[in-house]
Formats: sequence, C-alpha cells, structure tokens
Amino acid sequence: MNAKAIFVTAALCCSVAVHAAEWTITGTVLEKGTQRPVPGATVTLLKGAAVVTDKNGQFLFTVPTAGSYSMTASSLGETATQVVDVIEGAPVPVPTLYLRVQKPMREMVVTAQRAPERVGKSVIGGETLRKLAGSSGDPLRGLQTMPGVASVSGSSAPAVRGSGPEDNVYYVDSLYVSKLFHYGAVSVFNPDLIQDFNLYSAAFGPHFDDATGAVIDVALREPRKDRLGGKVNINMMGADFLVEGPQDTDKSFYFAARRSYVDLLIKQIEEDGVTFQMPDYWDYQGKYLWQVNEANKLALHLHGASDTLNVKVGQNSDLGQQEPVLAGNLALAEDNSVQAVTLDSVLSSSTFNKLVFEHTTDRSSKRIAAAGTFSYSQENLILRDQVRQEIGPGHELSLGGELSNARVKLDADFKNAPCTQFEPNCDLTSATRKRLVEGFSSNSWSLSLQDRKRVLDSLTLVGGVRHSNDGYLHRKYTEPRVGAEWEWSADTLLTAGWGKHNQMPTGEQMIRVFGNTNLDHIRAEHRTVGIQQKVDADWNWKAEAYYKKLSNLVISDPQLNYINAASGKAYGLELLIKKEETDNLSGWFVLNLAKSQRRNDVTGQEFRFQHDQPVNATLVGNYKLSDDWALGMKWNYHSGIPYTPILGTNGTYADGRPIPLYAGVNSGTLPVHHQLDLRLDRNYLFDSWKLNTYFELNDIYQRKNVVGYSYDPTYTRRKPVYDFVLSFAFGVQAEF
Repeated sequence: MNAKAIFVTAALCCSVAVHAAEWTITGTVLEKGTQRPVPGATVTLLKGAAVVTDKNGQFLFTVPTAGSYSMTASSLGETATQVVDVIEGAPVPVPTLYLRVQKPMREMVVTAQRAPERVGKSVIGGETLRKLAGSSGDPLRGLQTMPGVASVSGSSAPAVRGSGPEDNVYYVDSLYVSKLFHYGAVSVFNPDLIQDFNLYSAAFGPHFDDATGAVIDVALREPRKDRLGGKVNINMMGADFLVEGPQDTDKSFYFAARRSYVDLLIKQIEEDGVTFQMPDYWDYQGKYLWQVNEANKLALHLHGASDTLNVKVGQNSDLGQQEPVLAGNLALAEDNSVQAVTLDSVLSSSTFNKLVFEHTTDRSSKRIAAAGTFSYSQENLILRDQVRQEIGPGHELSLGGELSNARVKLDADFKNAPCTQFEPNCDLTSATRKRLVEGFSSNSWSLSLQDRKRVLDSLTLVGGVRHSNDGYLHRKYTEPRVGAEWEWSADTLLTAGWGKHNQMPTGEQMIRVFGNTNLDHIRAEHRTVGIQQKVDADWNWKAEAYYKKLSNLVISDPQLNYINAASGKAYGLELLIKKEETDNLSGWFVLNLAKSQRRNDVTGQEFRFQHDQPVNATLVGNYKLSDDWALGMKWNYHSGIPYTPILGTNGTYADGRPIPLYAGVNSGTLPVHHQLDLRLDRNYLFDSWKLNTYFELNDIYQRKNVVGYSYDPTYTRRKPVYDFVLSFAFGVQAEF
C-alpha cells in the first residue's frame, strides 16, 4: 500500500472514531406538572449506564453508535421512561423526562420559623389551609379554626380572646396593611402567594404596632426562580391570574390580579323590601426581588384592593319605617394601596438589619340615603428599621424604630349619632346633622427594644419595652412585655407571657365635631401561660390559659360625643390537638372555653361582650385517597352569641315613630351554632402543566343558624335572621 492510501485509510479511521465519540445526549428531568428541575434524580440507559442530574435537573450521556436508547429517570420510587432515537446525520435529540415528585409532608403548626417567639403564638401554612373545607381555597379564611378565635358571622376577620376584629393589627411581608378582607369575607391576597401566617393572640413583642387584640403576621412566598410560569384560577366568586419567574440569576418577580364576577351573574337580592346589589371587588399584588449581593436583598412591593356595595331600602320596608332616613339608596366604597421597599442586610456574621419604607393610601366613601355623605382619605409615609444582634449563643438583642406621617382629608355631611357597643338604642333619624370639611397632618414615632436570652440550657427569657408617641391625640406610652420559654423535656415546652398594650380609638370617635379630640388610648393588659407536648411524630397538643384586662374603653356622651369610661375583661382556656401530615390522614381539633365581659363605668352595668362564645369547638380532617384525590371536612360548634332583645315600645319620637324598649345590653342569647362542610379535591397532572379542581358542600345538614332577629315597625313581632351560606362552591385552577 502506498503512502497516499495509508494516509487516506488513517484519516477515515480517525474520522469514524471522532464521529462516534460525538454522540452526546444532553437531557433534563423536570417535575411533572410544574416543570421545576429535579436535581439528584438517577437516569439509567437500557444497557445499565447511569448518571445523576445536577442542580438544574440536567444529565449527559455519551453513546458509541447511533440507534434507539431507552432512558429511565427515577427519584423516591417514582420513574419515567423515554426512548431516544439517535440517527446518523440528524441532530442529536434533547430529551425531557417528566417525573412525578413526592412532596414532603407539611406541618400545620411549625415552631420557630420566621420568628423565634413561642408565647401566645400559632403558625399555620398556606398550603395546609388552601384545602380547608368551606374556605373556597382561601387560606386566611382558616383563621377562625385557630385557638382563641371566635367565629364572626359574615366575616373572616378574627375576633381574638375577647377583642373584636377592629382591635387587631395586620402585617404582610413586614408591611402594615389596613385591609386584609373584602366585604365578602375573601382575603385581599392571592391564595397561592400566602406562605404562612403567625397569629399572636396575647403578649406579642414590642416591635409590632399598637393593638389591644391580636397581631396577624402574613408572609408571602418569593417568586419562582427556575422559569417563567403562571396560574389561572376560576371559582364561584371571581377569577384571578398569577405570572412569575426570573429576570436573571439574581432577580425575580410575580404579579397577581383578581376580579369578582358574582355581581355580573347575580345582579341583586331582595328581601323584606331591601334590595342588595351583590358586592364587587378587585385586588392585585406584585413583588420584585433583587439579590443585590450576598449581604443585601432588596424587594419592591405593590398591593391594592377595592370594594363596592350598593343597597336600596324601600320606604315601606320594616327598616325604612323604623329608620326613615335610611329609605333610599345606600352606596359604600373603599380602596387601599401599598407601595414599599424593603432591604434585608447582613451587616456582619452576627448583625442583621431590616429597613422598610412604605407608602399607603386608604380611601372610603359612603352615601346613606337622606342620612348624608361621608368621604375620607388617608395617606401614610412609614419608615421602619429593626436591627438584630446575636450577642452570643442563645442570646439576641433587637432594636426597632418607626417614624410615620399621616395626611388626612375628610368631608362629612352626616347625621351624628354617637353609638358604641354600650348603647343599644342608636336612632339615626332623630340625630343632628353635622358638617365637617377638614385636612390635617400628624406625625407619630415609636422605639422598641427586646432582649431574648437562653439563661439556662432549658430556659429562655424574653424582655422588651415599647415607647410610642401619638402625634394626633398627643399621647405617650411606655409599655413592658416579658415572656418565658421552659423546655421541660425534649418533647414538652412551658410558656408564659405578660404585656401592656394600647390602641387608638376609631377615627370617627377622635375627629372634632363628630368625636372627641381629647380621648385617651384604649389600654389592655395580657397574661398567658401554656404547655406544648409532642406525643410522637404524628401527634402533638398544646393548651393555653389567658386573662386580658381592658380599660379606657369608649362610650357615647351627650355633651362630648365620646368619653373613655368603660372597661372589660376576658379569660379562657384553649386546647389544640393536632395530627400531622405524616401519612394520608391529617387534621386538628380546637376547643375554646372563654368568657368576655364589658362594664360601663358610669352606670356600673356589666354585660357580655358581643363576640362572647363560652364554648367554641372546631374539628378539621383531611384524608389523601391517592396522589390525585383528597377528602376534607370541617365541623364547627359554638355557643349562641349574645344579643339585646326588644321588649316593646316606650313612647314615640317627635315624628310619631315608636321608640323601642330594650332589655339589658346583650342580655339575650341566640341559639347554638353548628355547621358541617365537606370538600373533594381532584388534581390532574400533565407533563408541562396541571389542573387542580375542588368541590365543596357547605352546611351539609342544612341547619338554619340564627345570627340575629329583625322586628316589625311596631316592635311587637320578630323573626329570625339566618346566616347566609353558599350551599356549594367549586374552583378550577390551571398551573403552567
């Protein structure tokens, strides 16, 4: 063979060898339905070669020849197989294997998550409550299944330990929000964004704003960072969408919006001469997250919500005859928005800082037939900072400060009938009409300090103080809060807490002309002790006892409109027994035994608080039939709430209407309330998307629960008013 032939033969051999070495198959293993990468999955070729996927779910094989290759991906007992045809001269296939991923079991209450405090605190995850029967997929509607929370008809806002919903303060992602629920009891946040919430029902820490009730601290999850995705949800009340994903390796975002359409399907409901236009609402949420560097994370937040409600009261209706000033059209509207920037910084290995700058706007307007009109707007600028210093093992010192400016505009032309829970007779028709157009600005500030230290191997003490300065009523308060956490054993925790708290009166009670600008703040003193016991991996329980003392409560006054001249107390025992999601069955049982009272310090009259429920029991159960099917139930029982009966009449008003004669305040009791709700979930899983559906049957045995009584114009006949319950609900969600 000559030299030329030898060269050609060698070149061909090398070409074949190089060509054979280039059969490289690069593929990806993704989670079925969500398309999230599956790291650590094992991918096996038909001939036995195996590789493991990297953090991006990617794998690589080199094969010697063209042909058909069967690839099998496996993880945690789940497998997916795909045949790949490698054809000479054609592009190398890029296979994608979709693998069903088993989700880890989630707990309902998790200790020491976003905040280490364990005194008077309950934590619940959004995923757990999204499947709660009767919730229509809204996690925050599950607040009323928690320890210490009384059921409030027609609202999801919680009444906690002898206080009303208006006595709570709400935070979302460390931002103060004034509105957490729409008129229809639906929360104003997209359910899929809610990661969890902390309910502090007593003696909460000094870094929270002033309130005499409870603190509800909601955390929204971060945007997904693997790819662009979204969700579309349709249910009986409305529709919403969510889009989220990364901008690049260190930036991500989400945006969600929702609009109700029940007002388009059901125009109005008429009952006893009163026509209700179905309420309509919309809301939106957005977050832009930027990991600036290893030490700093910047987040931009957008929230907004709006509600509208219209009612027409017939002149000949019972209500129109009892209160002629209400006969006609009633229109209520309110909206709020939040724009904020938060910066989380690691200042050193032991020092952490959170800076918040927040702008909020709240607007409301009312047009109440002949009673008048009312419009209100408030714009707040809030600067908040909190620094945490880890002094040593088990010892943390935190210091917080807040500055806020409120700009208020008010235009009120309305009949002024100062009324509170202490006065049952509140006649608007005979009240004096007053006028006020005003704009003003006020500044407030606060400082807070907390020291959390493990003084013994099993004992942690918490001491704090809050100093607040109100620039409108010109009041200053310095209030201590303390707590103790004693780990009696590895499975048993004892807790105790005590604290003083204050809260401003409501807006209409403080403004001039309609209210009293010399009011003091409402005061509260919280005491609580508790025990938590982990029985095993499946079961645990906790119990807490509490006592709350209230003072400076507001009552009406004929000369000053309102004065601080009432007090109250609340005490009770709460029990939570919980079955974790360690297998197919999960759920919890809550029993609240409580007593709450109010006292008019001028007259000496004592009576039950309007949300007093001596016995309140809730049983929640969920059973996972398979990966695709699940059943849920919720049963609630509570004692009848108090009401004030009307005994007859006592003379007439100047216009000839009879004056109702009331019995003692809240001296009557409504029948007991109980209701059973059921839920069925069915999930459909496809390679690149999934479909989640649910169907709920509410009030299964159709009990007519009484929430009050209405009277005829002569106050000689009454009839019960029943709780409004949708007998069924459903929802469909597509996730891409």
